[in-house]
Amino acid sequence: MKSKMFTFVVTCYNQAEVVRDALESIKFQIENFGKGQKFQMIVTDDGSKDESRKVIRQWISDNEGLFAKTDKLFRKENAGICKNYVKALKLVEGERFLVLNGDDLLAPYNVFEITDLLDKYDIVCTAFMKFKGSGEMIRSYGTYLEVVLQNFIKGKTLKRAVKLGCPVMGTAVYRKELLTEEVFQFILHFKTVNDRACFQKIISSNENIRVCYVNRPFILYRITENSISNFNSPTRILHNKEIAKLCRAERKAEKLGFFRAMLFLQEKSAAVRANSNYFVRLLRFLSPYYFIMLWLYLTNHEKIVRMEHQLVDRHWKECSALQKALQKNYEKY
Repeated sequence: MKSKMFTFVVTCYNQAEVVRDALESIKFQIENFGKGQKFQMIVTDDGSKDESRKVIRQWISDNEGLFAKTDKLFRKENAGICKNYVKALKLVEGERFLVLNGDDLLAPYNVFEITDLLDKYDIVCTAFMKFKGSGEMIRSYGTYLEVVLQNFIKGKTLKRAVKLGCPVMGTAVYRKELLTEEVFQFILHFKTVNDRACFQKIISSNENIRVCYVNRPFILYRITENSISNFNSPTRILHNKEIAKLCRAERKAEKLGFFRAMLFLQEKSAAVRANSNYFVRLLRFLSPYYFIMLWLYLTNHEKIVRMEHQLVDRHWKECSALQKALQKNYEKY
């Protein structure tokens, strides 16, 4: 029987100090859970000014036996993650694939169990956990409210929530056949919102899409001064402006006046989030996005709290152990 191909995509920009950890987390998956499969590795570097490409080349050379095929997409000049994202996705040969940013990690659980769910579903939404650059896992339950809300955002609510900029599906996996040229062209209108633009176009273009949520970490997000997860970082400010642009694009395509008005409010809310004044940024809580969150929280409060505790309490120690092990391995190297 011919073995299946699985593709890992890694995006990188000025992440020489941490990209090895991301690659090692992929190695962990292959060695522990990938028996009987073939693997493709696609690594993109968006014109890094540090030694990211040197680190990537060395790691691939040291681990070339893991992969049936490797593709290195190294740009001389920075072009933005959206262009790199689209170019990488067009090279995916695996029946299943996942995308990992160069400063994040795959969690220490079998990712192939998650992607196998695509035999039944079109999109599988997954949980994540966050950790600081020092390696400390963020364990406050409320941090993961937006994560577990994915369990309740379905059907028409999903379509509207995604259009309004709700950050659902950030770590989701999906069927490769959902990636059409129309989806690629939509993503290329933006610079930083590659995953949001991708899911927004997929959801709006496919009726009766089948979605499920798995309350187990899939990716571990690293929080740094320059990451999108850092509210005050320049990257986050640019990201908020891109979300406003995404809302404008949806508003132009929306036929119903009520939802055009909601998209207008969400667009302005995204712009407010990019404001340097803390008190101005508080106005973001008047956005439709926060009203959706509040409605879901009030109507599913007990289950949401239980899922938050399950996510953190069951997994933070194992996730922390993996991060520390990868860091020690890097220090030895």
